[in-house]
Amino acid sequence: MLNIKLDCLFDDFSLQVDQNLPTQQIVGLFGASGCGKSRFIRQLLGFDHHFQNETYIQFNESVWQNLQSKVFLKTQHRGIGYLPQTIDLFPHLSVRKNIEFSCINSNRSIDEYWLSRLCFELDIEHLLKKTPSQLSGGQKQRVALARAIIAATKILILDEPLSAIGEDHRPQIMQFIRNFQKEKQIPIIFSSHNRVEHAFLTDYLLTFKAGVIEQSGTYEKISTDINGNFSQMSDAINHIQAEVVEFEIENHVNCLKTAHHQLWAGYQPLNTGSLVNLEVRAQDISIFLGEKTDTSILNSLRVKIVDFKEISRHQYIIKLAFEDTYLIAFITKKSFTTLNLKIDQQVFAMFKSVSVLPISFKSE
Repeated sequence: MLNIKLDCLFDDFSLQVDQNLPTQQIVGLFGASGCGKSRFIRQLLGFDHHFQNETYIQFNESVWQNLQSKVFLKTQHRGIGYLPQTIDLFPHLSVRKNIEFSCINSNRSIDEYWLSRLCFELDIEHLLKKTPSQLSGGQKQRVALARAIIAATKILILDEPLSAIGEDHRPQIMQFIRNFQKEKQIPIIFSSHNRVEHAFLTDYLLTFKAGVIEQSGTYEKISTDINGNFSQMSDAINHIQAEVVEFEIENHVNCLKTAHHQLWAGYQPLNTGSLVNLEVRAQDISIFLGEKTDTSILNSLRVKIVDFKEISRHQYIIKLAFEDTYLIAFITKKSFTTLNLKIDQQVFAMFKSVSVLPISFKSE
């Protein structure tokens, strides 16, 4: 476990944290800009001592920091691989030298096989002899991510790690981060505003607001807790896992299946037999009392209403049981009252194939 207790005052901003985090998972940090995510990360790194009123950080059996007993493990001895928002590559070093720096600085030898594989996965093999001034923003971030991963012997901490990375690289890099965590059994803490990144990567979620943690728990629990702010935000996303059945060439759409449903998504071919994550926005789901066939909407799921909540004068959020998971949907108050929706009612959740973002990942 990662045990953290913080009481910090940054001028007029207070950071208050008392959490026990898992060290075998990916922990996601979510919240608006200025809510305290980066300040929290800097405390884990051992920075900003003069703002601390109370600090206790214990990683598994090792106490990193205890302000009361004056215990302080230096940052370079914590085994942290860190990617800051500012990226900060060394301008006088080549890409390869930047990546190798953490090993040289900690007197470790570089694993050439792992370095080669890492560069391949992040698509930076062709950049190794270049200097940072010759790179685009996305390339710099991929290089900085490689350097952080090489440095991580105990934990990897990433602050907005995909913010500059284009959509052509984002899915495979998200997949690599997840595979890396499972393979190396190294915990990852990452901060992001992107709901898709959290839906795909996060196992355990912390939501920050004004320097305090508003919600904490498994992603599945927090993302479908209709009483919490995370699920009530307009950009809330549902996460459905499905297997690719085939790609219909004549219609340029993928046919997929879950345990009991057929789904349609994506206009580019996905690998037949592979598993994908389908990200569906809560606001793109429509509720029907009966199954509709005379419609352009291709995806229709039989679901059961398990809870609902009025979240504004005009809108309801509804929690739906779907197979072995839950979905959430936003509908207007008028639609809710017109349909006369009730707990335990069987309905159909429908959404267009064009509103689904499919993200491929490798079967385990």
